[in-house]
Amino acid sequence: MKLPPLHALMCFEAVARHLSMKKAAEDLCVTSSAVSQQITKLEEMVKVRLFLRSPRYLELTTEGRIYLRAIRPAFNQIAEATQRLMDDGKPNKITLSCTSGFAIQWLLPRLPAFEKMNPGVETQISTTNRQVDLLSEGIDFAVRHGSGRYPGLESDCLLNDRLRPVCSPQLIPPEKALSSPLDITRFTLLHDEHRMDWALWFRAVGINNANTDKGPVFVDSNGVIEAALAGKGIALLRGALVSEEIENGSLVNPLRVAVESPIAYYLVYDESAVLQRMSRRFRDWIVSTAAAEKNEYPV
Repeated sequence: MKLPPLHALMCFEAVARHLSMKKAAEDLCVTSSAVSQQITKLEEMVKVRLFLRSPRYLELTTEGRIYLRAIRPAFNQIAEATQRLMDDGKPNKITLSCTSGFAIQWLLPRLPAFEKMNPGVETQISTTNRQVDLLSEGIDFAVRHGSGRYPGLESDCLLNDRLRPVCSPQLIPPEKALSSPLDITRFTLLHDEHRMDWALWFRAVGINNANTDKGPVFVDSNGVIEAALAGKGIALLRGALVSEEIENGSLVNPLRVAVESPIAYYLVYDESAVLQRMSRRFRDWIVSTAAAEKNEYPV
């Protein structure tokens, strides 16, 4: 892989941003002639004209515009990583992207403990189901629901406890307790956007022909939990997300059968995120907190 000289790329990006050799030179603290020479060197190397030049204007060619869009994310990543390195040891904010369900049901009840240990830290939580681009969007960490394989990123498992059916005690009172997994098919099944957990659960308990397509689909687990609390059906959830509801009796296990899932909740981040001391503390805290709570949720 042959890379062009970094200085030539810096000159190209600056000239493309300003469409001016003079302004680019001022940005880079060099002469306009030096910038022009670097642009010529880059064009000769790639054998493509990147700018249209005239005495009155400077304009990117089509190839130049495409090349700029392709390399600009790399410059943004370098700038972000450098800023993180320069900020090491300074009290700054931590940014986290996750679903509203994970934020409300798991993170927010535990976050005060981290903030108490680290006075002055600012934790910004962006709730979204969209898979964010961590570096280009300036986000330190994301919590993702998946297999744990995220090319180019680090990942630490947070929640991997078993899936279990839960519902309101008003939906299935004790005197009408279920005796078989097949009994669940008589009720409305509540799904999150993945909609695969119920099929997995039924196969794990030996039922291969259950109709798991019925029932409403919610954007994330928060909607599923609210529907279950309202007695609208049976949800399939991890105990870590409903530990408080199970403890206070607002949700119950209608059938004491839990199954393993091939997917889990992971903390995902670019390794440059932990260049900052506070970010390292947050990573260590959230991973250790999740690990300490594993296997504490009864079937």
